[in-house]
Amino acid sequence: MTKSKRVSHLAIIRSSSIHAAGIFATQPIKKNTRILEYDGPRLSKDEADIVYEGRDDTYLFGVGDGTQVIDGHSMAMFVNHSCDPNCETQEYDERIWIQAMRDIKPGEELTYDYYLYDGDDEAPCYCGAKTCRGTMYGESPSKTIKK
Repeated sequence: MTKSKRVSHLAIIRSSSIHAAGIFATQPIKKNTRILEYDGPRLSKDEADIVYEGRDDTYLFGVGDGTQVIDGHSMAMFVNHSCDPNCETQEYDERIWIQAMRDIKPGEELTYDYYLYDGDDEAPCYCGAKTCRGTMYGESPSKTIKK
């Protein structure tokens, strides 16, 4: 069994031009490498609604059949959204990993497409990608690919 990766030797947290803080590669990262686990307490969706009622920011991530969420309390919560990401989320045995979609160079910010689907508030995107859709909302065949 793979241990939780709350901290990665492959990345650091530092200031980001996308949003406040971000995660940056400290060394070359090969395509398909599991970089960070999105880890934290698990809550039911109802519990999360109560905990986060009236709050603007959450770090919740759906897992499994969608009845539970991970309340992000790990380094992975600082991975920013991009409409042209270099990472994606993968689910392995009900654990969420940030995984490289391509080779990543040292100093490059790690990003994935949030594909937000739930919420009443606007979610403007500031990723700066040529293909930026202007919002973090989007449609994805599967928010997280399960393995």
